[in-house]
Amino acid sequence: MVDMWEALVGADVVTEHEVLHDHAVLVRDGLIEAVVPTGQVPSTATVRDLGPGFLTPGLIDLHTHGADGHGFSEADSAEYRGALEGLLRAGVTTALPTLVTAPLESLEGSLDTLASMQNTAGLPRIPGAHLEGPYFSYVQRGAQDPAALRQPDDGSVDRLLERSAAIRMISFAPELPGAVQFTERLVEAGIVAAAGHTDGRDEDLYACQRAGLSHVIHIFSGQSTTVRSGPWRQPGMLEATLASNGLTVEMIADGHHLPATLMQLAYRCLAGRLLLVSDSTPGAGLPEGSFYRLGDLEYVVEGGVGMTLDRTAFGGSTTLVSAMLPVAISALGIGIPEAIAMVTSIPAAAARLDDVGRIAPGARADFALFDDDLAVTGVALGGEWQPGR
Repeated sequence: MVDMWEALVGADVVTEHEVLHDHAVLVRDGLIEAVVPTGQVPSTATVRDLGPGFLTPGLIDLHTHGADGHGFSEADSAEYRGALEGLLRAGVTTALPTLVTAPLESLEGSLDTLASMQNTAGLPRIPGAHLEGPYFSYVQRGAQDPAALRQPDDGSVDRLLERSAAIRMISFAPELPGAVQFTERLVEAGIVAAAGHTDGRDEDLYACQRAGLSHVIHIFSGQSTTVRSGPWRQPGMLEATLASNGLTVEMIADGHHLPATLMQLAYRCLAGRLLLVSDSTPGAGLPEGSFYRLGDLEYVVEGGVGMTLDRTAFGGSTTLVSAMLPVAISALGIGIPEAIAMVTSIPAAAARLDDVGRIAPGARADFALFDDDLAVTGVALGGEWQPGR
């Protein structure tokens, strides 16, 4: 029997630690077989010349609310499809559709829709939802709906965990009553426990970390900082995150949420565990002045970012994660392998996905193809290159 490979050649191959020139990626049955010098491509292989540019693993976005006017908080499969197609065009091949704080009935409906879309061909892989809420601090809620905030000990957790198979991550405030027990339940259910929108202190984060919390969402956004109690300084969630060991941490690198100085500080403290997320909204891809909704609240695209209508808080990002790569490279002074790892292998580890996020034997043949300016020019899912890309 003759082995049938497809050999991807032409583009430089971006691995976790280096850029390989004059190499080919061998693909068979939707998986990566090997990465070899182009001179070692088997004679039986079908050669696909990708042309110049960079071949990377498919991008992974753990925190995205939607794109191109479509949102994941709507319990509607057409909305999901529209948002996922927008992410795919931006090189995202794995995503955690992220649901904002909303009434339980709304969250349940969205989770049911998500479950029905998880194995849809031609769309990014969906390991499960990221529930951003509803267990958040009122003070640090940001653009989350205050009317729908809850506490982990109010009995609502049981209802959400009835749909645990559709949930990959839940972010919550570690200082709330019942947060440690909530963490333990999430870990038992195989759900990533993450800290976010929190007004707690360092001991709150570390108590939940000891119980299994492993992730922190959008650093500098929705996080308490140092306060004084008499002459004593008490670290907040920001300082606890920067000083942490073992936690993976998100950063929004859209050039609006954070100035370069804060991005540099996060990278110096968390390199190797810091990942990029879009926090994109249905406003991503819409023109300035466009309005969009997340749950029951309305927002506006203004100044290249999403805003609450009273302009007191950001309402998510309007930049997709691939467009954040040039921002991160410029702000952090890092190379392409380090930047690509922040949207591939590091988020894969954070979400406990062992078959994506790297170009290596045994991994899924999910790819993003970039030109020399880091614009996405092609996307493959399981070795199948998508039409028009």
